[in-house]
Amino acid sequence: MKSKLIAIITVLLIVYSCEEKKPKTEVPEPLPKVIVKEVLITSQNCNPDSSNCTYAKIVYPEFTDSLKFPINNIIAQKVRTTALDYVREDAITGTLEHIAQSFIHDFESFKVDFPEYNFGWYFNVTVDIIYESADIISLSIYSESFTGGAHPNHGTMYYIIDKGKDKILKMTDIISDTTRFKILLEKEFRAKKGIDEHQSFADVGYYINDGDFLLNDNIGITEESILVHFNPYEIAPYSEGATTLELKKESLSGILKIK
Repeated sequence: MKSKLIAIITVLLIVYSCEEKKPKTEVPEPLPKVIVKEVLITSQNCNPDSSNCTYAKIVYPEFTDSLKFPINNIIAQKVRTTALDYVREDAITGTLEHIAQSFIHDFESFKVDFPEYNFGWYFNVTVDIIYESADIISLSIYSESFTGGAHPNHGTMYYIIDKGKDKILKMTDIISDTTRFKILLEKEFRAKKGIDEHQSFADVGYYINDGDFLLNDNIGITEESILVHFNPYEIAPYSEGATTLELKKESLSGILKIK
């Protein structure tokens, strides 16, 4: 009986010893669904935080799921569209790094012609995902630049992407009754700006024809609201700044085609 017990213990020790020697397989951590990437190029390796540094910076999300690679392409293309306001048209056909480098090159060429110029230029683009559901993704793209002049230029563009069709939705894809939507927008605008319902927009300095409130495709969506955005100069002087109108989804019952 003792010999059998010793044999069993010996076998167990051998098995345990073999198990100990087996290398442990490390399970790799799953990739995050979205990676925030940054392109940053400076002139002569200057510090972007210094007042006279010239730099170009692009911050954008990149999806790791291969099914969403087409959305990555849409984001990159919209950054290129945004960059059209700040770089040469031939520069936007390249990568985002190429766009940033082109901006720096333009500055350095300018400095050769005007060596006494002592101000830095900058070009910033930031892309954010402000909402995602099973069917759509909503983005905001904020851009700001300074290339001399009285003040920087800046603007925000909103986009709603249909995940199933990999396309950007237009106003009519989002709202079924644009006439009612326009009435609600005008009401919200007047309340936001403190304009009486009988007061003319032109009389208070806005570039809006009475009875014809502006609609545009600069439209985003959040968990609770639809956003319609007007950048500086679109409906008012630069001093007025940008205007974002927010309509709660419940106020759009019956005419909102997406969730």
